Amino acid sequence: MDLMNITDAMSRLNNNKKLYVMLLKKVDANKLLDDLLDKIKSGDAAAAQASAHTIKGLAANLSLSDLKVKSEAVEQKLKGGAGTAEVDTSEIEESIARTAEAVAAWLKESENG
Repeated sequence: MDLMNITDAMSRLNNNKKLYVMLLKKVDANKLLDDLLDKIKSGDAAAAQASAHTIKGLAANLSLSDLKVKSEAVEQKLKGGAGTAEVDTSEIEESIARTAEAVAAWLKESENG
């Protein structure tokens, strides 16, 4: 699965590449992940579900495909009644790291091109 769907993002933003760059630069993926992990660690399933939902929405709006899928899986597991101890965060953690790398590379390439 693609980490970023630039074609979809450009379509969503009327081909406004400057806006997309600005939005991507505002995202602090590590802060979002830390927030989710803190809520899971504290055992607050409802708050963790809300945090996963926030990540999913952000990822969907920015066309960050893999992150959307991984955050949606965490959200659905919690929504389905799973306790926070039952949630494996390894996939979303990996997705955030890989997506952040892809975004950084794309931003660098965009600035040079």
